[in-house]
Amino acid sequence: MYQRTIAVIIVILMVLGGGFYVYKQLLEPMQVEAQGPVYATSAVTRGDISVGVNTSGRLDPSSGGGIRVSDVFRNTKISELVIEEILVKEGDTVSRQQTVVRLSAPSLDNDLAELRDQIKREKEYLSNITGVPLEQVMNIDPSRGVTISAPIKGRVQEMSLEEGDEVAQGQTIARVVDVSTYNITLDLAMPEYSMVKKGQAVKLRFPYFEGLQNGVIKHINSNPVPFKEKEEDFASSFVYKASIEGDNQGLVQKAMEVEVGIERTPGQVYFFRNKSHVDGFVKEERVFSNTEGIVAEVHAEEMAEVEKGDPIITLAGSEVEDTIRERLDKIRELESDLRQLISAIEMLNVKSPMDGIVAGIYSQEGNTVSPGEWIGNIYQTSQMAMMSTVDDIDIIHVTQGAPVKVTVDALPEEVFEGEVRDIHTNWSSDGKATQFMVYIEIKGGELLRPGMQARAHIDAGSAEDVLLVPIEAVFQEDNTYKVEVLGENGVPSVVAVEIGLMNDRLAEIKSGLKEGDLVVTGSSSDLLPTQNVEQNNNLIPKKADEGGEE
Repeated sequence: MYQRTIAVIIVILMVLGGGFYVYKQLLEPMQVEAQGPVYATSAVTRGDISVGVNTSGRLDPSSGGGIRVSDVFRNTKISELVIEEILVKEGDTVSRQQTVVRLSAPSLDNDLAELRDQIKREKEYLSNITGVPLEQVMNIDPSRGVTISAPIKGRVQEMSLEEGDEVAQGQTIARVVDVSTYNITLDLAMPEYSMVKKGQAVKLRFPYFEGLQNGVIKHINSNPVPFKEKEEDFASSFVYKASIEGDNQGLVQKAMEVEVGIERTPGQVYFFRNKSHVDGFVKEERVFSNTEGIVAEVHAEEMAEVEKGDPIITLAGSEVEDTIRERLDKIRELESDLRQLISAIEMLNVKSPMDGIVAGIYSQEGNTVSPGEWIGNIYQTSQMAMMSTVDDIDIIHVTQGAPVKVTVDALPEEVFEGEVRDIHTNWSSDGKATQFMVYIEIKGGELLRPGMQARAHIDAGSAEDVLLVPIEAVFQEDNTYKVEVLGENGVPSVVAVEIGLMNDRLAEIKSGLKEGDLVVTGSSSDLLPTQNVEQNNNLIPKKADEGGEE
């Protein structure tokens, strides 16, 4: 009985103790609630603030050039270019004007020879029709007309033009004959054929002159041909044809009758049965007009003796001037082609356009290439670029020309200076965030390479010795920034403020507050029943020289 009584008493005490504990737990919050909200505050203080945007991307060369075949070859007659030798490989460092590829042009020698030959022919033509020495052809005055000259030394024959006569292109003007040596064809009877031989001296007798003249047998045809006294007769026998050349004493003319004989014994000449006629002269040339024109002057009359190059007639007129100008223009065009071809020879050595590093070679030795074709790329590590994306929330802080600090994963100890060069107005969205492209130019270094992953901090601005509050103290209402300021009576009041720079921790206050004001950063009314409010007046970091974080 006694033990049961003690057990009942213990149970009663436990119930009373538990009830008292619960009462205490419930009573204290009610008492706190009855006292009003508890606020966390921070004093407005002065300090420095900086705003920046962090982004990342891949490095690319911002300054580069191409290893490419020169466009000069487009204006030449070179039809084929072949890569003969590639002197560099990807990753090699090269300097400006260093030869990196050698080309060959299989047709180059022939092209050069053909152009030079064309120029020579054109100049010779002009020299011939104008009488101007070859080396002075390009100084010809077209208005002075064309002088047609003697092609050889000799006597002018068949010349009948007078001043004022019109001359057509290709018209025969005269013949210039070297009358010092004439030709004779001798018909040898079959018994006479055995009496002569090539190179044998002969005697020539003209019925017009006294005495005998000398000649030489130049050729004998060993095949006999039918012989007729007259053209209308039937051949009655066969003869052998022999060609004879004789020295003209100045009186022999074409078609003159002549007898040919051989001296069998001194002082006795045997004359062959068949008589001959002078066929012509060994050396004679017709003089043609190379252009249309009017005879302005006759320099050599019929039968006049001329030297090679002596003027015979001069032609004038618009046709003559046009012909000369066309030929001069043609020569200039050919000479321009030749100069371009010669200058293109140097371009067979493809050179680096800049100091840099070979980014890649896209062809190989033996390949055929075209003018302007890219063979490879060169980039400069001193100027690199980075294309990155920035969220729409942060893009408002990014301005063109803003300074940038860049680090790369491969060189963690290095910091490179950069600058925002462009902000694309186009945007993209994955449904979660809207992003804008930002192009950053970086002052690089020798160790940087395209493709390296980089991180950039874009400086969006900074201010020194300005009023600062924690970012959580600022809220927006009716499109106006506001804060709550805790008064001396412990009651907060809402104050409109003008905001300057903001980052993820602080906001710059341009107006509306003064240093030392207490702004509300939190309240017990904003918390769950199990959370506590702690007052904190040291949310704003101190300057670096005061032992705090800047």
